[in-house]
Amino acid sequence: MLPAGLRPVRAQRAHNESVPDAGEPAAKKKSRVFRIGGVVLGVALVVGIFVGVIPQFASYKQAWTAMARMSPGWWAAIVVAAALSLAFAVWPFQAALPRLRYWPGFMEVQTSTAVSTTVPAGGALALGLTYRMFGSFGFTAVAITSAVATTGIWNLGFKFALPIVAVVLVAATGHSTGGAVGVALLGVLAIALSGTVLWLVFRDEDSARRLGRLGDRIVNWLLRFFRRSEQGRVERAVVNFRDQSAGVIRERGRLLTAAVLASQFAVFFLVLFCVRAAGIPAGKVGFVSVLLSFAIARLAGALPLTPGGLGSVDAAFTGMLIASGATANQALAADLVWRATTYLPPIFLGIVTYVLWRRGLDKGTYQDVLLSHHSPVR
Repeated sequence: MLPAGLRPVRAQRAHNESVPDAGEPAAKKKSRVFRIGGVVLGVALVVGIFVGVIPQFASYKQAWTAMARMSPGWWAAIVVAAALSLAFAVWPFQAALPRLRYWPGFMEVQTSTAVSTTVPAGGALALGLTYRMFGSFGFTAVAITSAVATTGIWNLGFKFALPIVAVVLVAATGHSTGGAVGVALLGVLAIALSGTVLWLVFRDEDSARRLGRLGDRIVNWLLRFFRRSEQGRVERAVVNFRDQSAGVIRERGRLLTAAVLASQFAVFFLVLFCVRAAGIPAGKVGFVSVLLSFAIARLAGALPLTPGGLGSVDAAFTGMLIASGATANQALAADLVWRATTYLPPIFLGIVTYVLWRRGLDKGTYQDVLLSHHSPVR
């Protein structure tokens, strides 16, 4: 039996633990309002672009006519290129996760892509699904975090670097850059800033901690502005990222770079086929101009305004093609074919791969998935 002096303290503690935080329902309600507002804003943006903006300079009817005139040979080339772009998308994760077999990687990529491109704020859901699926294949949380971080950084670096390369190539050939110099400069600044941050992170643990503490101060200032409680997670996250990713970058950085370049340029050649099939000749819009249009569109898609960059990517791509010399209807036709072959198939494939993954999970078929010792990129 507890001393009499301790019984009130314990009773008070139990009482405090049983009383819910009065601010918790309000915080949840505010979070729900923000999520709903984000969904409504994203839908409004997509509708505004496709219904209000694009019809101002192009006709869906004439674009459909241009698509109907595409030859069977071009359609066959587009289908093959689309299939290859789906197949190559697994390689970055295979490079970052040693001993990941192709089929489990394919299931994860297609399933998470389907979620992220269809569900508002689907990126967070797709990330959680990535952890669940890779975890079921036998990978640890540390390995998954390292793979997600490194592949994400490499893909984002490609999206920032490609406009710079494309602008230089277009300028070197004497063609108009379509006003993309400003975007290229933005890419230069982003790469310089990102490179400095990564250098500080991997220089030594002390510099990583200092960078993390700076990040915490910035985040806490924003939290105080919105009247939210402060936290100190950035420093821990930076140090954990350094510890988990240093080995992957040191041992597999070149392989990861090659895999990301292969997967990204597979999509570009699909875009090039769509442009030529829509009737835009090389004499009007050359190879490097298509590359520039693709680069600006991919950079626009990096902004998480809508699921899968729906609307923002299309407006950027058609606008750059028109600025490069294509007619509005041909540019819209090329965009619609490209987006149809890269946006829709992963959704249907993702449903199938999710069902297959769930069935395999129920049957316990993923217990020995890490037994393969073959090269991760084939």
